Amino acid sequence: MSRNQPGPRFIFHGNAMPFGGRIEAINENLQPELIKGPPAAALPVTGGWSVGSGRGGHHRDWFHWGASIADCKGEEVDPNFYRTTVISQLADLKAINDPNVFEADFLRLRIISNHDGPDKAAEITPVETIFDGIRLNRQTVAVHVDLDLASFPNIESFEAEYKRDPHFFNKYRQRLGLAEGQAKFGDDLPRTRGGFVPLSFVSQLSFGDDVIPGNKLSLKGLGNVFFGEVLDKPGNRRVTMVRLEFGCAVKASASAGGGDPNGSWTN
Repeated sequence: MSRNQPGPRFIFHGNAMPFGGRIEAINENLQPELIKGPPAAALPVTGGWSVGSGRGGHHRDWFHWGASIADCKGEEVDPNFYRTTVISQLADLKAINDPNVFEADFLRLRIISNHDGPDKAAEITPVETIFDGIRLNRQTVAVHVDLDLASFPNIESFEAEYKRDPHFFNKYRQRLGLAEGQAKFGDDLPRTRGGFVPLSFVSQLSFGDDVIPGNKLSLKGLGNVFFGEVLDKPGNRRVTMVRLEFGCAVKASASAGGGDPNGSWTN
């Protein structure tokens, strides 16, 4: 039986990365090392189902993790309607930058990307964002999440609201990765050279008696921990649940709960 593909062809894309990273320096001495993380999953251009799972692992004494799941599905829902579902899950993460310890008992990200024809903007929504048992030096960190990315499932609708609603503009002008306080209402969203808008779906953190606006937790001797990061641009929305930016004794960059669904159409 012959098959003819009418119109543009859909190209699937999806990645799930439970944990990974790299060491840059140790005690201020350059010593680059790559962290071999747990199994990841990715889709071929045709779609399908890719799964990777792990029982746990570690890198030296600095990074430890437990069971992980990486799961990517790419399917045709209807003619010219395609869906990608990405799950990135990790348990028992421990990151040590002596004497400081960051822990996450459970992280889970599930994102659905819907592509309803080549003439409509893709809708990419994080439908599960679970931060459970987050601690820094045995003290609980509460991560407060908002649901704006579900209401504005692509950068086109998010930017339209940012330029239309003063409340929404004021809410995000300090939460955008490139914002420096000088943005004016009605301006376009700030973008990186690659065209991404860096933002976060985390509104604030509670740590001890402190309420910290935004998604960044900093501690001298440890470095920075970022929660709920998003790199957003037309047709693409990449999410990272936790990103570690360590300094001092160990200089390292690592991320946990990464998911990248999406997809695109040929001309």
